[in-house]
Amino acid sequence: MAPNQPCAKYQYVLTSSTPKIVPVPDNEPKDEESPADYNTGGYLVIKIDDTFKDGRYIVARKLGWGHFSTVWLIKDTRENRYSALKVVKSATRYAETARDEIKLLSQVAAANPHHPGRPHVVSFLDSFLHRTPQDTHVCIVFEPLGETLLALIQRNKKKGVPKPLVKVIAKQVLLGLQYLHEECDLVHTDIKPENILISIPDVEARIHAELSISPKPTSFHVGVPHPTKSRSGLSIPYRHTPAHERRVQIFDSQPLSSPSSRSGSISASASSHSVHKHVSGKTPISGAPISQLLRKSARADPTAIIHSPPPIPSSRTSTSSTISSTLSMPAASSSAVSTPPTSVGSADMPILSKMASITLMSGSPDSKLTLRLNTESVVASEQHVSASPLIQSHTSSDIHHTTSGPSLLTQTAPRQSTIPSLDGAPLSPSSETPVPGPPSMSSSTPISIKIADLGNATPSKQHFTEDIQTRQYRAPEAILGRRDWGTRADVWSVACVIFELLTAEYLFDPHGQGEMFTKDDDHMAQIIELLGDFPLDAKMGGKYSREIFDHAGALRYIKTLKPWPLNRVMTEKYLFSTSEADDLCAFLEPMLAVDQRERKEVIDMVDHHWLNVKDEEWVGVDGW
Repeated sequence: MAPNQPCAKYQYVLTSSTPKIVPVPDNEPKDEESPADYNTGGYLVIKIDDTFKDGRYIVARKLGWGHFSTVWLIKDTRENRYSALKVVKSATRYAETARDEIKLLSQVAAANPHHPGRPHVVSFLDSFLHRTPQDTHVCIVFEPLGETLLALIQRNKKKGVPKPLVKVIAKQVLLGLQYLHEECDLVHTDIKPENILISIPDVEARIHAELSISPKPTSFHVGVPHPTKSRSGLSIPYRHTPAHERRVQIFDSQPLSSPSSRSGSISASASSHSVHKHVSGKTPISGAPISQLLRKSARADPTAIIHSPPPIPSSRTSTSSTISSTLSMPAASSSAVSTPPTSVGSADMPILSKMASITLMSGSPDSKLTLRLNTESVVASEQHVSASPLIQSHTSSDIHHTTSGPSLLTQTAPRQSTIPSLDGAPLSPSSETPVPGPPSMSSSTPISIKIADLGNATPSKQHFTEDIQTRQYRAPEAILGRRDWGTRADVWSVACVIFELLTAEYLFDPHGQGEMFTKDDDHMAQIIELLGDFPLDAKMGGKYSREIFDHAGALRYIKTLKPWPLNRVMTEKYLFSTSEADDLCAFLEPMLAVDQRERKEVIDMVDHHWLNVKDEEWVGVDGW
């Protein structure tokens, strides 16, 4: 930098040892939001002890942040409890998406409060508009929850989550989806570990204890660069900013600690009461080897789910994205992309731009999430490099590992009879009956989960968009671009999540191979290798069917497949016993029917015998 050129203030960073001047693009803290996003239409500037809604909510500390919002721990002075406040960016597109999410959350809250799945679906506590002289921000209040299942997977990445715990989780996820499907007529469309959160027992006591021992929130002042517009419409900060510019105070995120095994162990005696009758369980996987190849991909290629998406420039360019609207806890994963990352926050509401593919990754508590801009390959070739799902994908390219940080907090069931709208009026007239709060976790229920991120939900017959589901959990009908998908798409995703809990590896992890084939081609090849071929009429009729399959129903660009059925995968790769593998496959395979017409609904699986937990399965399971 030339001596006579002033340093932009946002390049000045205070560290624990000494102040440092860091160059662009490393001008913003890697774990926190970009100062460039505090321009008009962006984040609201918030400080500790700020108040909202006429003083009702007082900011205690920052929990996390996302591309669409920042999230804060607040004290609700009226209810005398702590909550999580999501403050959405003020730009119109973000506000409209937030309003859609609130409507869906209200619809869920207004349905049958006595359904057994209701405690396993999140809902919100309050929503309001916060007006400033410059902007208006949509605010949503949630009850604080713990970490996501992704963090649970990462803690157990060597052997997988203990089988009895997986059964408990699977039972609750199915119950929650049954509530959404049958009582609300909603398809979630983005079931994945990041969108399933663990409840914190005695959350108020936990927060009080944590605040009493936590260090004072730290922050730093940075300059806010003036926005510019690239050709794609994305805001890019100037590399050289004036000597005098607006500064903003950015706080370090302090997500709530996890309600994990560290706060209570699971033993055979503690869980032997009636867990197996209404929840689920498993014996630990003994010596299951973990392939690093399967987790070298990001939790990538999430698809934007929006009500009125702009046109997609290419029918084979999966450039849309989603950022989970859950407010959750730290988690970890790896990711693969081809372009340099731009630091961004955790889970948030669905992004509206269809021009950027956003990769979410969750990492250790101090790590961060990154935003990556990329496009899927659209070209294809006649060769299929390698084979076999679960060993590696069909690409031979190396993948770079990156970690990321805490997602945000979401919440549980409402404690009020009506859910106020942004203007203060009830959004749902049928919400007069108070919805009971979540049951407290006891020794008979070692874990309690809630399905989050309802911002992507859509009616089963009247779809808001046809671009659904995060890549690794995407059902075949969605890959093909069919319009006749419904609740069974969620069932496919649940099976993928259960496999991932058991093994700590993706069931499907596709990659494009340059000009040879795309992720869609690779994804379908992996599905057929694992589950077998399926009828021609199920392959056709989708937007991308003719690009993936030829007229005879054969894969157009991947010619060589190496079948490896799920049963053999479990015994040969993960060292399940024959009986264990048979029982698991009897549960998973009906949910993984490639032809959606043959796939089971949630109601068919929620009482499956695999979900029953025997007392002896808890022996040796000391925690999670």
